[in-house]
Amino acid sequence: MAKSSPITQFDCSAPAESVIPFVLQTQVKTMCKLRSRALEWSDAEGVHAMRVCSRRLRSAMSDFRPFIRATLPRVKLRRIADALGAVRDLDVALIALDELTQQAKSEAAEGIQVIAGDFRLRRNTARAKLKTTIGSAVINEFRDEFQEGVKALRMSKQSASKTAAPAATLRDVARQIIDERIKEVRGAGHYLYSPFDIRELHELRILAKRLRYAVELFSDCWQPNLRVVAKEISLLQTSLGELHDCDVWLEDLSVRLADTDRRLADSRNTCVRAGATWLIRHFAAERTAHYRAALGRWHQWTVTDFLAKLELAVDRDNEESQRASAPNV
Repeated sequence: MAKSSPITQFDCSAPAESVIPFVLQTQVKTMCKLRSRALEWSDAEGVHAMRVCSRRLRSAMSDFRPFIRATLPRVKLRRIADALGAVRDLDVALIALDELTQQAKSEAAEGIQVIAGDFRLRRNTARAKLKTTIGSAVINEFRDEFQEGVKALRMSKQSASKTAAPAATLRDVARQIIDERIKEVRGAGHYLYSPFDIRELHELRILAKRLRYAVELFSDCWQPNLRVVAKEISLLQTSLGELHDCDVWLEDLSVRLADTDRRLADSRNTCVRAGATWLIRHFAAERTAHYRAALGRWHQWTVTDFLAKLELAVDRDNEESQRASAPNV
């Protein structure tokens, strides 16, 4: 399986002004190198790897934005990320439908196969769009524009005043970024107590992902490093992500059922209705399981003061952190 690891080979004690460009340049090069693999339809992991890289890059740009002045092609990156995401989501959906077809029986299984056929048509369209969006010339232009923007990058005056030092180190900046991400997650944590607030739960998932990416990116700025902490955060993010996927499925299937009800009865509509009904039952049960997992993990974080301990760990000076333990997970 293709994996995309965060870029961590940098000196956290070096001035942020010299390291931030390196981080951004490395990430954009890594993403662009995956273009050819993302267009190899025989291996869905190529699209996945490039998509994850685009997410990490967008997250890093968002993290650094308060500290830098730079003109970067954010809209173009968003377009690339969206095209990759559309294909990846349909790849995952088709894998799930193929597996669920084996679990269903007779008419329901036949209906799921019909639904899968519709998803394949949608994926063909998404792949055609992706092929254009990450064409060789387009990616080269994006990379060159991004690199030019990074070369002209300057630290903002605001970042210097916040750290009380003109030459803030990368660790200084990383500390502020992680502290801010912790505050965001903590502030949205109560969303978990409303199991049917779909939008709010999705927002919490995004905030957890941003915290995880920041912790992964700057993990080695503290000793012991924060990789175990990042793994713990990823578990909450995964539960919320699976929950969101179920919500997307349920919405799509409910629309599909309403559409079949408006049509004249025929054998195809009958089996599609059977398949969609079976899938709704499946994803409704799955959603409950993922919600319970997310709520249980959040409760454990509350009991153990997980976020407060992470906050304390990154707020320590590096010398202190070498003698301290990472948050218990």
